[in-house]
Amino acid sequence: MSQNEMIEANLKALALFDANNTCLTVDECAKFLKVHPKTITNRINKGKIKAEFLGRIWRIPKIQFVKEIISELIQS
Repeated sequence: MSQNEMIEANLKALALFDANNTCLTVDECAKFLKVHPKTITNRINKGKIKAEFLGRIWRIPKIQFVKEIISELIQS
């Protein structure tokens, strides 16, 4: 494994670790996915995005966006 491949693998592992420990709000999720917050709420209501309603805020586990996280790393 080359040094660049090793660095890329480590970055992916760190991103996945971070995603596993992070929840997003609707606004943060919308910004991350580059869509309108209403789109996120609609996807939650349809079951396309997993989320938990705590108090008055949706908490969305970031881990379900692994594909987006990895593609973001590859593009940067």
